[in-house]
Amino acid sequence: MIIFLIIFKLIIISYCQNNTTITSNKLKIALLLPNENPDLIFWQGFQNSAAASVQAWYYAQENYANLRGINLTFELLLNHCNISDTVGRLHDLIVEKNISAIFGPPCSDSSVVASHLATFYDIPIFLFGTSLFNDMSDMSIYPTVMQVMPNYIDAAKSLAEILLKFKWDRVSLLYMNSDSKLGRCAAFGSQVDYQFSNFYLEISIVYKRLIVNFTQASLNGIVNNINQVSRINIICIDEMEKLRRLMLAFYDNGMNTSDYVFINADVDMDNIVNVEGINAMKDYNLTTDGRDADAFSMYSLMFHFHFSMSGSLPDKYNEIKTNMRNYMKEWPFYCEKECEQYNVSSVYAPYLFDTSLLYFKSLSTALDLYGNNMSFHDIVKNSTLISSSSIGELIGATGQIIIGTNLIRNCRLSFSSYIDQGNNISRWILVFVNNHINVNLSIEYTDPKTTIWATRKGIMPLSIPLCGYSNENCQKTFIEQNPAIFGGIILLSILIIITVTGIIGYMYYLKLKEEEKQNDVWKIKFHTLIRYSDYKSATSIVMSRRSVSSNFSDNSKVKVFDQKEGKHQMFVYNNTPVMGRIHDCLHNIGKKEMTYIRQLRMIDHENVNKLVGFCMDGPVLLSLWNYCSRGCLIEILMNDNLNINIDGFFLYSLIKDTVEGLYAIHRSPIEIHGNLSSKNCLVDERWQVKLSDYGFPFLKAYEQPKTSSEQVWTAPELLRDPDAPPTKASDIYSLSIVMADLVNKNLSFENSDYNGGADEIIYLLKSKTARLIRPVLEPVIEDFNIGFTHLIKDMWAEEPEQRPKIELVRKIVKEMNVGKSKNLMDHMYSLLEDHAASLEQEIQERTKELVEEKKKADILLSRLLPKAIAEKLKSGQQIQPEHFDLVTIFFSDVVSFTVLAGKCTALQVINLMNGLYTIFDSVIDEHDVYKVETIGDAYLCVSGLPERNGHMHVKEVALMSLELLQKIPSFRVNHLPNERIKIRIGMHTGSCVAGVVGLTMPRYCLFGDTVNTASRMESNGKPSHIHMSADANKLLTEKVGGFVTESRGEVVIKGKGVMETFWLLGKIGEVSTDTKNEMSTE
Repeated sequence: MIIFLIIFKLIIISYCQNNTTITSNKLKIALLLPNENPDLIFWQGFQNSAAASVQAWYYAQENYANLRGINLTFELLLNHCNISDTVGRLHDLIVEKNISAIFGPPCSDSSVVASHLATFYDIPIFLFGTSLFNDMSDMSIYPTVMQVMPNYIDAAKSLAEILLKFKWDRVSLLYMNSDSKLGRCAAFGSQVDYQFSNFYLEISIVYKRLIVNFTQASLNGIVNNINQVSRINIICIDEMEKLRRLMLAFYDNGMNTSDYVFINADVDMDNIVNVEGINAMKDYNLTTDGRDADAFSMYSLMFHFHFSMSGSLPDKYNEIKTNMRNYMKEWPFYCEKECEQYNVSSVYAPYLFDTSLLYFKSLSTALDLYGNNMSFHDIVKNSTLISSSSIGELIGATGQIIIGTNLIRNCRLSFSSYIDQGNNISRWILVFVNNHINVNLSIEYTDPKTTIWATRKGIMPLSIPLCGYSNENCQKTFIEQNPAIFGGIILLSILIIITVTGIIGYMYYLKLKEEEKQNDVWKIKFHTLIRYSDYKSATSIVMSRRSVSSNFSDNSKVKVFDQKEGKHQMFVYNNTPVMGRIHDCLHNIGKKEMTYIRQLRMIDHENVNKLVGFCMDGPVLLSLWNYCSRGCLIEILMNDNLNINIDGFFLYSLIKDTVEGLYAIHRSPIEIHGNLSSKNCLVDERWQVKLSDYGFPFLKAYEQPKTSSEQVWTAPELLRDPDAPPTKASDIYSLSIVMADLVNKNLSFENSDYNGGADEIIYLLKSKTARLIRPVLEPVIEDFNIGFTHLIKDMWAEEPEQRPKIELVRKIVKEMNVGKSKNLMDHMYSLLEDHAASLEQEIQERTKELVEEKKKADILLSRLLPKAIAEKLKSGQQIQPEHFDLVTIFFSDVVSFTVLAGKCTALQVINLMNGLYTIFDSVIDEHDVYKVETIGDAYLCVSGLPERNGHMHVKEVALMSLELLQKIPSFRVNHLPNERIKIRIGMHTGSCVAGVVGLTMPRYCLFGDTVNTASRMESNGKPSHIHMSADANKLLTEKVGGFVTESRGEVVIKGKGVMETFWLLGKIGEVSTDTKNEMSTE
């Protein structure tokens, strides 16, 4: 009996202990859900979501054995996401109900205050739903907050990385704010804007629009604005019908080509492409718009960007969605009537399942880790243990869940293309985001041309099209715009090509002709050349060349004309003497050589002898050069019969001209003389040195070698290597030897003590002995500038590179003549002028009478002809006839001269006329009138030529006529004292031509109708009257004025017909009334 009591007591104690353990493992969870707002209920409400936590508890007990003995209760907090209500009621739950964890609230604003309250009481809180709008990754603020929902921060970063991969750095962002959709797209669009603007500066959102108005006009305006700045479009439109409107607006505005990209951001976080059972591009209205095909075509340009749920529990997602109504009828909610209306769960019920499962898994992990050392109550109340145990991987209804160290679910997002007319998708990129930091792209396609870009002909769209946003870089081709015109242009182009080809051919033909023409300039036919010895007029040509022969002796010029010096022969070409240089070789003159000869002939410099031409059709090749009458330098210097004083300046001028000639050649196309010597430095009649025998290297290479005497001017390096081509440096050496010849006034090396002559000198030059073999410089001119000797020694340096260039030589030579005459001709002219001055003085002293007679002859000539005309005749100028527009001509004769002459002898008549015309001449001298001639008793004068005097000529003749009428009455005939002389005067104004007629006794004559008319005025006049034409009267009275005239009326004039004529009465104020009456009476 005692033993039984003891055993019974132990059983009771054991039972009590066990019962205490079970009752102590109580778990209270606060479940915060909305239950009033239909929109909130659809997405995350109590009536169609709460049982997901219970299902998670069942699933956890099946998989985590240490949870099976726990007594779970739920404390509901139902409201419509009011912040104040949430804070107050949650606080009561925490304090009064001693809850262990909080699930929810799913609303954005209330989740923040709930998280702060949970943090304050150190209670773990697990969030889902639109709480994802908030960033709660900061562990210092939210150490007890865990989020199972993916977040828009990671979504925005993932999208940015995808854009950068494809180099899409200019995008437009279009989104909307829908209350029925809980403002998800507005939250996503704001997050994209924030992330791109602050962390992805390489991506520019060039157009951003929160679309409120979805009318056709508004959408057209939006897409047109986008079309100007972007091709990559990020779109987040929650409502399918509005998304369809937007895509059709893109279609209608021509944005349905492969250049455009439309990224449709699906941010509702379910595993359905569109809304379940709905295709976003299909019109479900009773009266459709018939544009489904247009809308479906836009799918080929769209990408689907959404949160990935891959790796989820098998069928768990669909099980929750479809069985939620039944679950809600069971423990612990027993919601039948109110929950019956909801056939499927809320959108975010699977996430509540995962949220609850994460807590249960975390609790299980903590119990495993710390259950031996801590009580169940302490573990449950330790949020740190629960939160740290939540880090890791979990397979849930919404896919693989990885909680990072920031207690936030790491996101997985997909970038896919639409297939099956938008009903399914094909994923190309899977994005992993860890702890909001690391974003990794997993590329799931191989050949992009046949996969991701297959619907775009294998071409990836560009952020900025090649043709620009407004096609400004690739305007539509003219062919595309005007095919008919293009066809015409093609035909026209063919005609143009034919024409151009013809023109080119013709131009080429002209070019050939021009080359032939240019070649004809220098090509000289051998038959056109005449040997100078056979030229009949040789003496006259020689004399014409001796422009200063009178100042020198007959031997002052070298008799080159009669010499034949080896390779040179004198010819006459086109009546001009030329010097021919015989090239003793046979060589084909091709096109290249002809071009060279044309260049050679174009060299034109005062110190370079010009090539006249080249003869190719003779027995030998012959180059022809201008003839220089004074020969070469050596012939000038060594001619003892040259009757001029060769002083320092004379020598300097020869050197300067030689240097200038070589300078011109070095700067010409041929660049090198190659054959310079004192023998081909020629002097013309102006005492100017001209370099000759230059060029023709293609001929000189085949000619006979030079003799030793011809090689003394050749540079040593060329003597040692006969095949070496001449250089500018070798020309400088040759120039130095020429200058040495001039300084010494002798041939090179003639003053040296080499017995072997030229052969020995050439041998020594070739041998390159230690002693420099050069001519001895012994200047023979006293006033010669010694600086030349130093220059010459520099120029004949042994090494070519040590010799100065021609530019430096030219500069030094110029500096040796500062302030003096510029050339030898000036110097010669100076000498001649001095000599001429002395001769002039001598002539003047010996020929004073001749000078006086010359003056008399000049005076006489000036009386016979106008002064200006006489001066021109004296200077040998030809007098051309000259036309004068307006002059006044005077005619007069003696009345009854024949009767009067009959009373006189011939001698008396001459004395009579001489006395009368002396009066006339004295009157003429006082007026601007020129006496032309006298013929018997007729006297002809003119004013207005040869010197024009405006309108004054009529005035001058009028005054002269009046004065003659005044003086004639006082004239007496000596042998007939009772006779009185009367004259008739006629004058006329008009044009005429004047000129000198005849070579023997030339006369200045007038021609023209004006002369005849003036004569008619005189012959039809009356004694002691001045008869004038209407032209003279008009000019005298209207232009000049001051005279009184009277109309005579109309008069029949022989050869002229009826003319109105006038009487000149006198000057105004000097004509009496009697005179007028007398004129009228007569």
